[in-house]
Amino acid sequence: MDPRLAERRKEVAEERAKRTVRRLLRFLSFGGFVALVVWFMLSPYMSARSVVVEGVDRAAVEEILAAHSVVPGRPLILIRPGAVAAALEEDPWVARAEVDVVWPERVDVNVTERVPRAWVETREGWSLRDGEGVRLPGGDQPGDDLGRVHLPELDPEDPATATQMVGAIEFLMTLPPETAATATVRVQDRELWANVDGWDVRLGRADEMREKALSLVTLLAQDDLAEGSLIVLISPSRPSVLPPGTSAEDDQGSEQGEDADDTGDDEQDQEAEGE
Repeated sequence: MDPRLAERRKEVAEERAKRTVRRLLRFLSFGGFVALVVWFMLSPYMSARSVVVEGVDRAAVEEILAAHSVVPGRPLILIRPGAVAAALEEDPWVARAEVDVVWPERVDVNVTERVPRAWVETREGWSLRDGEGVRLPGGDQPGDDLGRVHLPELDPEDPATATQMVGAIEFLMTLPPETAATATVRVQDRELWANVDGWDVRLGRADEMREKALSLVTLLAQDDLAEGSLIVLISPSRPSVLPPGTSAEDDQGSEQGEDADDTGDDEQDQEAEGE
């Protein structure tokens, strides 16, 4: 073989070997860098030193966090805030939950719990409910600490029932706590009625319930209400107090009469304008 050709082949083989070695070194360097980064992210330097929980009173937050390994010493990179928050919101006491990973050493958990607002009686029996009408753990017999809503013939899953329930609860929530604790709301002739401090109150439809409660508080602060009077809050901006002995039927009849008179007056006004 020509010595020059042999020398050339040797040079090509050596260059090929050098390229292979350089590639291997680059691969080992990159692999070492990745391993170093992974080690660092999983090391105590990037692990939770504390888990700060706020807003918890009744919810089983600690158990849920432990089940998802959100505990001191857990590498932060392994914590999934969205999944943990979703798990927390499955607790019946939790309305909203936020989980934030604060690099490089902390996990913040902020929980907004549901607050019991009323005892509600439906076709399924008594239950504790929050301001949105969500059922809460708490037994099947009402206590004396909250007002009561009586809907014994209605299905709690029915949208119309839910509307009345939420409206009644909003009414009780707006009353002073000591007044709300002894107040009751019921459905009568498809309308909401209440008994507050011994006074019968006709509320009508389940709208403007906060305004109706505030109007009632203002009326009850007066000293000239005759015992046994019927308070009508169909329109919270125009409350009325009917004399003792007025029944629900009389009140509804008088209201229909007023509507008829208003209609007649409107027709007379229209005729006068036409002339």
